[in-house]
Order: sequence, then C-alpha cells, then structure tokens
Amino acid sequence: MKDNMLSKEMRKGFLKMLVLKIISERPIHGYDIINEIESKTMGHWVPSPGSIYPALDFLESKGYIRMEEIDRKKVYTITEEGKEALKYIDQRRRELAREINAIFEDTTEESDDGKPCD
Repeated sequence: MKDNMLSKEMRKGFLKMLVLKIISERPIHGYDIINEIESKTMGHWVPSPGSIYPALDFLESKGYIRMEEIDRKKVYTITEEGKEALKYIDQRRRELAREINAIFEDTTEESDDGKPCD
C-alpha cells in the first residue's frame, strides 16, 4: 500500500511536466493526452480527466500553453514560455539523474569480501 501511495504522489508531480512535453509534440486535446500517456506507459498509467484538466488549467495559467476551441473541442498548443520551461525541466532532469546515479553508485560499492556495503 505504501508503494501505491508513493507512486501516486510521484505521478501527480510528474503529470504537469509530461503533459507539457506531449503538447510540445503537436497541438492536442485533453482526451488525446490521456491516450498518449496510456500509450507511452504501455497501459500502466491512465490518468483521469479529473487529473488532466486541472494540469492543463495550471499550465495555461502559467502561460506555458494556450487553448483554442476548434470544432467545439479545446485544442492545446505550447507557447514560447512553455518551450523555455520545457528546456529548463530537461536540464534539471539531467542534473537530477546524475545526482541520483552518484548516490546509488556510492551505496552499491562492495566490501573486501564481495558483499555490498551497508
């Protein structure tokens, strides 16, 4: 149960970044964003409209995306501010990956008897 709760919290924080990334690939509407996430995660994660639309509202309020109504559907596109935010997110993601790798490399060193250090 703890794993499930932790996973859910991590997904909440990750969702806005993922939605911005997906919108950067092409103009898209909310339902297709859900399908895209399901596809990218091989069906392991299917966010609900109740989580997607607040993320879209947040991104729009920050000026990272804009919404245009086309044929009675809300279509989202990335703005220049959103492109800059995505560059920053990617830079931070790379830095964080390096930091995490360094931490785990330190903790997985072996002792003289070939067993992992505590």
